Amino acid sequence: MAGTQLSFIILVDAGDNDVHKIRDALLKLEALHIVHCPLGPTDLICVGSVASMDELKGLMSTQVPQLLEDKFNPIEKTETLLVMDQYGEKLTAETFSRPNGTGAWIFTDQKVSSSHLSAKLIDHYPEIITAYNVLGCHDSIFYAEAETLDRLMAVIDEGFRTLRGIGSSGKPMKVLSRTDTRLVLM
Repeated sequence: MAGTQLSFIILVDAGDNDVHKIRDALLKLEALHIVHCPLGPTDLICVGSVASMDELKGLMSTQVPQLLEDKFNPIEKTETLLVMDQYGEKLTAETFSRPNGTGAWIFTDQKVSSSHLSAKLIDHYPEIITAYNVLGCHDSIFYAEAETLDRLMAVIDEGFRTLRGIGSSGKPMKVLSRTDTRLVLM
């Protein structure tokens, strides 16, 4: 299918390296659209897209390692998550290279499988900009921005922590087993 893009998220643990310099270097790669520096166990969150799995393989086996190893050795690790579905706005460098207000990435693990969870949250909370259902160590990853930290925390508390769904036994249950919120510094 012409025009189809394979989207991905790369989590980078920079070790003892300067995350600002790594961010600047990663942003020179054409496939990466956003590189955020959050608080938490991940030093950089990169969002990008390529035309094919072969292109992603080249990016992850040659371009990213070469860049990181040549300039910033040793990088602790990278982890690549494949995007299965994306909801909400597409993050672009023009509009989301830095948070507009207080930004955060919310990593979620689900108890109840729901392909509509991301769309429902985006429809209900305008602060949730985009959501990705991913293949990897998490089920979904959301990016949200709010004018204040208090409002962002309210969205996380109301939208994620208390979310209910119907379990396999037909009884209501908490949908998410775990959330991991990482505030974006830049």
